[in-house]
Amino acid sequence: MDDKTTERAEPEPSYWMVRSTPNAPLRDLVPCEQDQIRDEFSAFYRGFLTHLASWLILHGWVSDADAYDVAQDTMRLAYERWPTIEHPRAWARRTASRLCVERLSRGEMLPVEDIEDRIPRKGDTCATAVSDTLQDFMAALQTLPPRQRQVLLWAYEEYEPAEIAAELKMTPEAVRSSLWKARRKIAKIMHGQDSDQ
Repeated sequence: MDDKTTERAEPEPSYWMVRSTPNAPLRDLVPCEQDQIRDEFSAFYRGFLTHLASWLILHGWVSDADAYDVAQDTMRLAYERWPTIEHPRAWARRTASRLCVERLSRGEMLPVEDIEDRIPRKGDTCATAVSDTLQDFMAALQTLPPRQRQVLLWAYEEYEPAEIAAELKMTPEAVRSSLWKARRKIAKIMHGQDSDQ
């Protein structure tokens, strides 16, 4: 099963969904439930933390260090609420996005410096593992307005416009419009780079 199917699949009946106090803190659970939750969460944490931080970095809102800090805070909140979260990846993306915006509005994080200074160049030794196409895409992504970039990154995670609209509190029409504009601009930039070579 792919991530999208796993993420949106009906949750299997589990020990935490059937207990009498579903919103009880983790400390109120019996030890076997605590162990099971800890194991489930640990697997999610190991498999998704870096992906979440990378996803935040691609938004261009925060520095790499701040993105990992926000991802870590998101995981802490996820652990505290783990028994009540039905779709952990969607919940983590939504929560991390909200945390970024809140921190930026309070001035707790410095906005990212010019992205051009942080993208590896084709001749750099640090760029040997990164394909030229990915570098070009990352640079093109940063030319989009923030909302278009955000919508496009949700779409690249295989979310449908209606799902993106629900997650970002937009109308499906606004999502489709933003996606169309973002994809058109990215295609134009990427096509222009191909013709230059």
